[in-house]
Amino acid sequence: MAKMEFSVKGTPVEITAGTVVFVLVALSLIGYGGYDYIQQSAAIDDAVEVEATIVEASITEFESGRSGIEHEANVEFRYEYQGSRYTSDELFPGSFEATYDTQSEASSVLSPYDEQEIVTAYVDPNNPSEGFLERQTSQGPFQFIAIGMILFLAVTLNAVGERRPGQGTVLESVDKYETQRYRTLFGIHREKVNNLSKWVIKGAVVVLGLTLVGTAAILFISQLGTEATPERQEVGLMDPVGLLLGTAVIAGGLLLLAILLYAIWSFTEYRRLRERISEPQPPSPFKHPTRLVTILLGNYELDTYGKRIQRTGFAFLLVGVLTGIFIQLLIL
Repeated sequence: MAKMEFSVKGTPVEITAGTVVFVLVALSLIGYGGYDYIQQSAAIDDAVEVEATIVEASITEFESGRSGIEHEANVEFRYEYQGSRYTSDELFPGSFEATYDTQSEASSVLSPYDEQEIVTAYVDPNNPSEGFLERQTSQGPFQFIAIGMILFLAVTLNAVGERRPGQGTVLESVDKYETQRYRTLFGIHREKVNNLSKWVIKGAVVVLGLTLVGTAAILFISQLGTEATPERQEVGLMDPVGLLLGTAVIAGGLLLLAILLYAIWSFTEYRRLRERISEPQPPSPFKHPTRLVTILLGNYELDTYGKRIQRTGFAFLLVGVLTGIFIQLLIL
């Protein structure tokens, strides 16, 4: 299947082999997450209590490409059900393992489960070998569903609408047409705002990188000559590591503000370019998400107007991602 083109009420739609593959992947993620959530809910609803003995409880650290170091709470317990003995290591029902950003979070989950402690476990009569300790669902299924829905939405929007927006846009020359809109931003000449945002972005990235490298170096040096798995220590704000991490947080905040400033400037630049387009003007991508997604994902040559839309969209997208990271840090 090379590609299939048709229109719905005048709106062009193009379906390629890649579109089909990504839609299937998205539906698989949504389906797997939904299935596991249903399984978890059914196991909780049907669960019966049994007495269990904790055999082992520990925390495992591992590298995660998503957010650096992740912590997994591991617990193994033995129990009997209808005369048969079982061993399980499931904290929650279902196939997803819960992970935590900090060791303290994982420790708090394991705090009720000391070795040789007698605790209450739960068993699904339909699957007695998969006993679990926490009678609640995990967040894993929702993460799969969310990723699948975002992927499905992006692929669908990319398939609908003009195939190559942001190409062949005819702009009136600056000499012939000079807009008076947005000559200043926040009372400052617009180009000064642009230069300031770029300067702060570069400086914040450098400072952020140096502080993180410095923090890693101090932690590495401090662990030389200690045990393979040393005890974690609290870090004070005035400790070298605390000062570096505080500087990293400030640099991250400045980076977020600078990108937001650039995004605002870029959006006004887009509006200024749009005023130079002769009538009839193409639909605004920021009001037609199908065109915006196609431009953001496009690997074709964009004109000046299309590149400005792409940079503006990515800037606001990055602001959203960084804001989400900061909110997560505040919650922790």
